[in-house]
Amino acid sequence: MARTRADDWGDKRALIYDRAAELFAEQGFSRTSIAALAAHCQASKSWIYHYFPSKEAILYEILHDHMTLLLRTAESELDRHRAPEAQLRALLRAFMAIYVRAKAKHAVLLAELASLPAAQQHEIRGLERRVVDLVADVVARLDAPPCGERRPVAPITMMLFGMINWTHTWYRPDGPIGPEQLADLAADLFLHGLRPSAGQARCESKF
Repeated sequence: MARTRADDWGDKRALIYDRAAELFAEQGFSRTSIAALAAHCQASKSWIYHYFPSKEAILYEILHDHMTLLLRTAESELDRHRAPEAQLRALLRAFMAIYVRAKAKHAVLLAELASLPAAQQHEIRGLERRVVDLVADVVARLDAPPCGERRPVAPITMMLFGMINWTHTWYRPDGPIGPEQLADLAADLFLHGLRPSAGQARCESKF
């Protein structure tokens, strides 16, 4: 008779890869041992191996979970909004909220994807491409000049991701600006640069 899984099986696995993400982000995947992870979880190595067959399996779970969350969130936000500027602002707010809540997972995604076997890397990169493609479609609809040549969408899209993907290296949630404000600031800079948009009030000189 097959052994049934405990009701908290998923919760225990989530605890392990959450703790692993913290260690991988802090000291690197290659320098983190299963023994160190077990100690971080206040458990034994055998307990870790009961839920995951290897350290690579834990890393895969972290990255797959994080990228799937980003993809599903992007799809949901695009369904909720129709105008491209509203979609862009909603996407940036949603991504930033995830980056702040899952800072360690996002850092691991950016730094440790190459530590996975090639087939799993390919799978995670496929999820990444789907997210990028969704954002690129919004960018393309934002940049629709009535005449003249359109600008290249791919590099513009990657420049947008460059504005937000590395905020985990410097952003502090207890600082003077919240995640939503930061996302709005990124949207304003992307859409209008340092100059105010036509709808924003301009300061008038008193002199």
